[in-house]
Amino acid sequence: MTPSEPNTWTPDRTVPGLDPGDLPFAASAFDRDAVDREHRDLRAEAGTDPSARVLVMVGGDAPVRDGHLVLEEYAAAPAASGDPAHPDVYLGRLRGDDAPVLLRSFPAGAEVPGQNDVVRAGLRTLGTELEPEETSLLVTAQSVGLWHRDHPRCPRCGTVTEVIRSGWARECPEDQTLHFPRTDPAVIVAITDGHEDPERERILLGRSSLWASNRYSTLAGFVEPGESAEQAVVREIFEEAGIVVGSVHYQGSQPWPFPRSLMLGFRAVAHTVDFTPDGQEILDLRWFTRAELKAAAGERAIVLPGRISIAHALIASWLGEPIPEGA
Repeated sequence: MTPSEPNTWTPDRTVPGLDPGDLPFAASAFDRDAVDREHRDLRAEAGTDPSARVLVMVGGDAPVRDGHLVLEEYAAAPAASGDPAHPDVYLGRLRGDDAPVLLRSFPAGAEVPGQNDVVRAGLRTLGTELEPEETSLLVTAQSVGLWHRDHPRCPRCGTVTEVIRSGWARECPEDQTLHFPRTDPAVIVAITDGHEDPERERILLGRSSLWASNRYSTLAGFVEPGESAEQAVVREIFEEAGIVVGSVHYQGSQPWPFPRSLMLGFRAVAHTVDFTPDGQEILDLRWFTRAELKAAAGERAIVLPGRISIAHALIASWLGEPIPEGA
């Protein structure tokens, strides 16, 4: 294979995957009632259930008190806005008490009555502070809430669509087309040079054009139509770094609702090690041995991804130990 032919990959089953517990957005999930919500309006049923709770979000921020999400009793929650871009959505049931939970969202800046004693924060802040089940609930709420906000109209005719299936689909009243929440798959890759000596093996990290000059992370990109995730790994790394990779193996996944991605984590081995940053998305690239990475991160010479992201888990998995606290 030559650098002009980045079109093959070899699966490698010898590298263990990531532990879902290491991915803040991918740990313990609540019960989504996915089958029942297709056939009954569980939003309406929640209105008659005394145990029902409502998660009230304003512009993507959720209410928190004493380290937990605040879930209002249904009768005490502020009334829905009536905005077709902010409908109620049935989220599911928390496994602890089996109470049904609805999402009730409002635009950023909206004045929402009640909840004066709560702190509002976004998912980037709360992702590593909440219990795993609450984090999963919040990730889902943000993802489906943003979809409703951004897609209230039929993409074919422009008509405002009607919310169906307990908030998990929309139907156009003009042409009866169905529309579902969108998820964009993306690959994110820990690239190594495959050296047999662990002390000499290196990982490739890059600096995005959107980041500070000392922030580095694994490379990532979206999967294109008609492309497998493994093919996307090979293409994206060649486009962004000019490096041909092989031995592509899947590590784990993480929803990333900023606004609607699903990050598919991989590890790959470079077949060529001389790199050329594309100069648009990636401005700089560096190879690090394990010792070099720990030293640079510990001294804050570089800043690595925070624990909220799968990039952090990919780097820590390769490093074989937690990333230094200073990073």
